[in-house]
Amino acid sequence: MTITVYITSYNQEAFLKDAIDSVLSQELAADEIIIIDDCSTDGSKELIKDYASRHKQIRFHLNEKNLGVAQSRIKALSMVKSDYVTYVDGDDVYLPNKLKVEANLIKNTGCDLVFSNNMYVSENDLSEEKWTWLEEELVVGKETNWFLKVLTRDFPRNSLFRMELVKYSLLKEIGFHDPNLPIYEDYDLRIRLAAKAKIAFSSEVTAKIRISTEGLSKSNYKEHISSLKYIYKKYQPQLSEFGRETKVEVNNRLDAILTSIKRKHQVNFTSKLRNKLFRKLK
Repeated sequence: MTITVYITSYNQEAFLKDAIDSVLSQELAADEIIIIDDCSTDGSKELIKDYASRHKQIRFHLNEKNLGVAQSRIKALSMVKSDYVTYVDGDDVYLPNKLKVEANLIKNTGCDLVFSNNMYVSENDLSEEKWTWLEEELVVGKETNWFLKVLTRDFPRNSLFRMELVKYSLLKEIGFHDPNLPIYEDYDLRIRLAAKAKIAFSSEVTAKIRISTEGLSKSNYKEHISSLKYIYKKYQPQLSEFGRETKVEVNNRLDAILTSIKRKHQVNFTSKLRNKLFRKLK
């Protein structure tokens, strides 16, 4: 079993060293580390080149122009040579147990995709909070329809998994990130993964996710709406096959997502506009 970790980064020099060091410090070493820089204007490129010159398992690519997150992730995945792949963003870090915990979970369950618990930390590392308080190990068979749970952003509980370790052949089968999405490219990919993968979860905390003021919350609300509309339209045929009770549940969850966007961006949506953006399931 071989593992690739990829890192995508744009102007994250202040945090990138910690991210790379956290991968290099794993109890179970990664066979390959791929770093993609999305045309940074800080000192990230020089930092990446320095690490690659000192660590033979590191390969990198420097985008000649800013391509965005989806295209950078696609580039990273196209370079993978291992059996399994996972990632860490340039401002997040792994704990030393990350790869060991998840590799053991794959060996013990035979799953295609595994993920574990995370700790949210502030930008200055002064506060920490667990991502989920789900304590038991979770193994999900293919017979369970987790497609709906992920589509409605409720897996495992009121959120979505991150930094998953996935069988690379499965990623190639379903396709990498959708280049048409400027944001939510990871959400779209996880919907497709959930429809195909056998999934397992470990309650052990294996990474720290930095809550950044430059994240999705800073994106223009119209970009949020446009991307979500694109995703829901994409999976409308699958959703139409479900019964009335399921459709009501999905509609309620999608309304909750829209309400969250409205609250964060302090904008109002009329019922007519909401129905136009997210065509109600009948």
